[in-house]
Amino acid sequence: MHEVTVFVGGSTGSEPYSPRTWSGSSPFLLRAMESADLLNKAVGIRVPSLSNNLLLAKNFSRNRAVWRKHFYFDPAYRKALTQAASRVSDTSPILMQIGHMFSLPEVFPAHKTVSYHDGNLAELLASGFGMEGVSRTRIDQALRYEEQAAKQMTAVFTFSEYLRQSFIKNYGVPSDRVFNVGGGINLEELPELTLEKDYHAARILFIGTEFTRKGGPQLLKAFRIVRQSIPSAELHIVGPMQLNDLPAGAVLHGHLSKSDPEQRRKLDSLFREATLFVLPSLYEPFGIAPLEAMLYRLPAVVTDAWALREFVIPGVNGALVEKGSVEDLATKLIQLLSNPDSLAEMGQRGRETVLSRYTWPSVVDRMAAIVRSPAGCFSS
Repeated sequence: MHEVTVFVGGSTGSEPYSPRTWSGSSPFLLRAMESADLLNKAVGIRVPSLSNNLLLAKNFSRNRAVWRKHFYFDPAYRKALTQAASRVSDTSPILMQIGHMFSLPEVFPAHKTVSYHDGNLAELLASGFGMEGVSRTRIDQALRYEEQAAKQMTAVFTFSEYLRQSFIKNYGVPSDRVFNVGGGINLEELPELTLEKDYHAARILFIGTEFTRKGGPQLLKAFRIVRQSIPSAELHIVGPMQLNDLPAGAVLHGHLSKSDPEQRRKLDSLFREATLFVLPSLYEPFGIAPLEAMLYRLPAVVTDAWALREFVIPGVNGALVEKGSVEDLATKLIQLLSNPDSLAEMGQRGRETVLSRYTWPSVVDRMAAIVRSPAGCFSS
């Protein structure tokens, strides 16, 4: 039926099938849409080089993080990206954009439009993380843009119920036009787990390139406390290329790319050998990594906030910890690692949680039911 054309661009990346686009989720979403006969085509949009370079110069800051946000928050950039989208031809009746960096309703008023999100700026601001040095003017401009674009959409799809409620509360989108379709794990194949894990091995796994945002410094402090109670405990860290003053028992594996066969095998091995996954983020829009870990029968310890608490249930498939609390994190890690039988039970239930809702085919099934409904917002 091929009803939907998908647009990607801006900070999420502009190559639809690249493993780097939208933190790796884009190609998995698109292939699932193809399998469900939902996808017409996927297009990547970008601002022409000259205009892009002029906007980069206009928003220059010596602080690269501030420079990046001022650039992407600039209304002129978003207008230029929207104009790039307008030049796409051979579209389908329904247009979907990933994120909020441009506005399809503005240039395709005769089409049904939907945006799909794992997070939004309102929630990032509420977290208190990541906006240091960014001008209030740019933040307000970006907020107004996101709100206007969301309100103009035929529908808004979200990764989580927490984010669905945010679009309703913070952006004023009517509740009957915001749908929690979920998000999926980014694995080429679901791992077959034929061998039993040795949950007596106190082996913790952390994955996160943005080490500070993901709560890495707090984890290192907590792990030092864990080692006092469990001297054999190990902490395996994937993501950062360099960390100083690692505690005893901590091993840094650097960045492991799923697109590299050797590195993918190493990552698979770490998932299989670990007995507990931890992600004590200071801000986490959704959390694909803990879901992937749960698929490997790893209980997950995550921050008690955002979408994380929708799929990590204390005592069922993991534990929730107070944001930024080293003491709470250390206590929960020690409690879980000290009870291997409980870890095994929670690990199995975690895998069942993922398979029941958090695969891309199941996400696309929910999307298809909405856009093909004879009575919903796509029917008229």
